[in-house]
Amino acid sequence: MPEATVRPITADDWERIAELEKAAYEPLGLAEGRSALEAWGALSPQTCFVVGLPVQAYVLAMPFPYGEYPALGQPSAASSDNLHLHDLCVAPESRRTGLGQQLVGHLTAVATGYRRISLIALSGTSSFWSAQGFGPAPAVPVGYGDDARYLTKVL
Repeated sequence: MPEATVRPITADDWERIAELEKAAYEPLGLAEGRSALEAWGALSPQTCFVVGLPVQAYVLAMPFPYGEYPALGQPSAASSDNLHLHDLCVAPESRRTGLGQQLVGHLTAVATGYRRISLIALSGTSSFWSAQGFGPAPAVPVGYGDDARYLTKVL
């Protein structure tokens, strides 16, 4: 499949982003809603992207201290050499097409000035993240589900 165009998030994208987030995370009790998503995106627009029109996938990332992670529904960022990937979501009909991998690759490419990227891998996603070069780190996430893992990738 040819690579899709990765682009910055626009105001028109937020409704679809909120739909994707709700469908993916509400069954897990982890949905944050549109206003929180927009607030996350506003923290670091240069590290938040979408693919597709309508949006088929998105990534939200912001600076946050290594070994720590922001609380769900409480958008915050901090000056740091660590870029925290808060959310990557792909529409069900576009999964297994390479869009998630493409967004991670794009985020990695634009992460100049950062030493690493961290994230919390939800249950069942560790193999995807491992394939993208992420490995376990000592932090233990609270509030993201019993099998969530804090992962990191050195840049």
